Amino acid sequence: MQANRSTFSILFYLNTSKKKKSGKCLIMGRISVDGKSTAFSIGMDILPNEWNAKTGLATDKSKEANDVNKHIEKFHAQLAQYYKL
Repeated sequence: MQANRSTFSILFYLNTSKKKKSGKCLIMGRISVDGKSTAFSIGMDILPNEWNAKTGLATDKSKEANDVNKHIEKFHAQLAQYYKL
């Protein structure tokens, strides 16, 4: 029997503690379920001034920013689908 989960959240953020020489930072994700969290890298990076911390998405209108946002939205949808299982 599956336990009833009460909380679930997904957050995407920049790991600014490890900037690359280009000035870009890795985009990280964090999943929290019932107060326990796990962090992971999505394998993409972006400049900090092109990142909106409130929305967890890139703000620039460039092709790179659009690719990053599509990748994040795909991750978000897949994680939400796994949670529903």
